[in-house]
Amino acid sequence: MKISGALRNLLLLVILAAGIYWLWQEGKLAPIEKTVNAMIFGSPPEKTKAKDFQFKPVIRQSVHQKVIATGTVTLKTGAEVKIGARISGQVKSLLVRIGDFIHAGEKIAVIEHEDLILRVARFQADLDAEKARLEKILTEGPLEINKAQAEIQELQVQLTLAEKMLERNLKLNQKGFIADTVVDGATERLEVLKAQVNLANEELKLKQSQLENDSRLAKAMVDRAQASLEEEDIQLSYANITAPIDGIVAFVSTQEGETVVASLNAPTFVTLIDLRKLEMTVYVDETDIGRIKVGQDALFTVDTYSEKFFKGKVREIRPKAVIKDNVVNYEVILDIEKKNVAKLRPEMTANVVVTTGTRKNVLTIPKAAVKREGKKTFTVMEVDGKLVDRSIELGWRDGKVIEVITGVNEGEGVGIPNKAISKKKKRRRRR
Repeated sequence: MKISGALRNLLLLVILAAGIYWLWQEGKLAPIEKTVNAMIFGSPPEKTKAKDFQFKPVIRQSVHQKVIATGTVTLKTGAEVKIGARISGQVKSLLVRIGDFIHAGEKIAVIEHEDLILRVARFQADLDAEKARLEKILTEGPLEINKAQAEIQELQVQLTLAEKMLERNLKLNQKGFIADTVVDGATERLEVLKAQVNLANEELKLKQSQLENDSRLAKAMVDRAQASLEEEDIQLSYANITAPIDGIVAFVSTQEGETVVASLNAPTFVTLIDLRKLEMTVYVDETDIGRIKVGQDALFTVDTYSEKFFKGKVREIRPKAVIKDNVVNYEVILDIEKKNVAKLRPEMTANVVVTTGTRKNVLTIPKAAVKREGKKTFTVMEVDGKLVDRSIELGWRDGKVIEVITGVNEGEGVGIPNKAISKKKKRRRRR
């Protein structure tokens, strides 16, 4: 029986298919299948194992909420003083240079003042003259009053004698021993003496009032002369320019021999700054300013001491915004810890971290142990030798650690991929 070519080919295909099916059932084609799949779909991902992770325990510690900003070291109000001249004249001597440290009260410069010395001498002479005049009034006035009182006493004696003489004459006239004219003369004498006593009393009052008024006027003239002398002394003191505060000479704008003219604005000689009175002005973004409160602690570094942290505390939050390049910032003033102030200088740029909140004794894990897929947040843990994804709820982040609110317990291990660790090492080597 002859078999056609088409039928023969069909039988061969059936036999080949049956053989391939038998080999696949026996698993003989698994290597070939993997090779084909790899060629078409790529190599399948290897299943992660515990050795691919480094496990860190969940620990309790404090986490801090922070605001990061930039700032500038600035002088406090009153720490910078511009010293000028209050009188006009030629600078006779300039006694300081830039960088000198001087104490309050030390002399900085001297302005020529010979004319002021002569004016002081003249006003001193005027004061001495007024004092002499007052002394004369206070000495001679009481003597004149005593003289007037003595004259009144003398008149009183004469008046008493005249009264007795009139009484005697009246008795003798009644007996006819003397004439009426004698009685009239005695009466006239008595009235004249009374008038003289009254006049003397009025003159005494006038002299007493005159002494009081003259002495008051003389005292006023002495006070006026004294005030004029003190004014000239003050003007003379302006010739010696002294430092009002302790500080370092930061700027000198006048030299010896120059003539200064004092007007409404006193010409500046020297600028003093007190480097012990420094503060930090921090520029906080408008999105963070709501978390800043007076009394919060802060740390900052400056470029020249990049490895050193300086401590500060929020003293003031200024209400007016500072807008630059369409960025809204608010100025926050920090008090700097005194023991480190000596190392700082005005206008140094600083990187500032303000601690705005603290949660104590909370569960934390390394930030590298947190994984996210879509809306799911989880961490890898090893349970009974197997890797398990544990869903977690996160809280505050503090540097390289992050707070876990729910999902893990203290002491449990969370996995950090070894690849992440190796990347960190490479970054450190590059630095």
